Amino acid sequence: MALVTTVFLSLFPTIVFSTGLIVGPSVVEVTQSFNDVFPYENFNRNITVPMWETDLLSGKNKSAVQKDLEMIANASFVVYDPDFYNLLGISGPFEQKQVEEIFTFPNPPLYAQRQIHDGSVYVPEENALFVAELFSPKEGHSMSAIPYVWKVDITDPASPNTTKVYPNPPLTIANGAYRFNGSVYWAQEGNFTTPSSIVRMDPKTLKTEVVKNNFYGHRFNSMNDVVISDEGVAFFTDGYYGWDNFNDTLFPELANGIYRWDMRTGNIKMVAGAAEGAFFNPNGLAFSQDQTKLFITNRGNSSSDPQGGRTIYVHDVTSSGLSNRNVFSYSDAGFPDGIKTDKDNRVYGAVTGSVDVYDFRGTLLGRIKVADGDVAVNMAWVENWLYIFSRNKIYRVELMTSGR
Repeated sequence: MALVTTVFLSLFPTIVFSTGLIVGPSVVEVTQSFNDVFPYENFNRNITVPMWETDLLSGKNKSAVQKDLEMIANASFVVYDPDFYNLLGISGPFEQKQVEEIFTFPNPPLYAQRQIHDGSVYVPEENALFVAELFSPKEGHSMSAIPYVWKVDITDPASPNTTKVYPNPPLTIANGAYRFNGSVYWAQEGNFTTPSSIVRMDPKTLKTEVVKNNFYGHRFNSMNDVVISDEGVAFFTDGYYGWDNFNDTLFPELANGIYRWDMRTGNIKMVAGAAEGAFFNPNGLAFSQDQTKLFITNRGNSSSDPQGGRTIYVHDVTSSGLSNRNVFSYSDAGFPDGIKTDKDNRVYGAVTGSVDVYDFRGTLLGRIKVADGDVAVNMAWVENWLYIFSRNKIYRVELMTSGR
């Protein structure tokens, strides 16, 4: 299929606005003056929308600032730190850079409030990516199990082919995914009749097998994401999503948490979570490239709750669990759902309107934008290409780095 590129600003020379923006054909650089003092006398912003949708309240001469916000909204990249240009592979805002749209998902069914594409993973043996689809139900409905996942065949990188494929037995509301030893491991939420579990899938035959589904006889609540170390130690998150948000599973009998499961011995234990006050609803997971640190996202009760988590925590990985929890970042739009890292220790968080990119210290370098009104959900690396899976589309961008 043909690639469709995002719409960029017209190819005009770089312009410096008095409010502190530097605007190029596809990049807007937000300077310190704009970032320190918002250039309007009275403003506010809902947590569910990105910064370029900040409301201008009572005051005069809104047009200049509104134009600046529109410039940011129409850009493909927002730069806060010059190091972001190195990642993009351009020397400054005057060079054009593309985010490609390679697929638009069909609309969700009528019972769905929105669609979600999570659990994205690249399988080099198949030269393909897999991603799960979920339909967040409207109030009064329950989440429905979907028999398929999406497969993006990139055998011909210039013309990716995205189709539905059908695991057998089917997954029951799959979320996170991770490739380990040639297999794909899914964290499936489960439902009233199928306990939440880790499921191993052969990416060639699509045959599936449940490999973990209980904590000493307890059902897990709603597994969300999973990562596995090179030594075969898995960490996975377990939250209240199925019961509290999607009305599709039994009442939880466990605190929400992050579990360490040694696949070599079967040992299982909770290593962080609501029981010790750190996480209300843990979500996404990502190892640092050397697997000495684990990044974990915390959602809170909902992504629209001003008191919600919206935090990425970083922990040291020890021989028996996790230690030294620190706040790595706090999202300003929605919450960071899927997260990934690269070989240079940057961290990528999928949020409302963009993928936010941080350096190893948690400094926000910039944002990789998705289409207007779209929400990034998760990502996957294919060499130096970052594939972005959102509610509505699949995007990709070529960067001057790579992931695992």
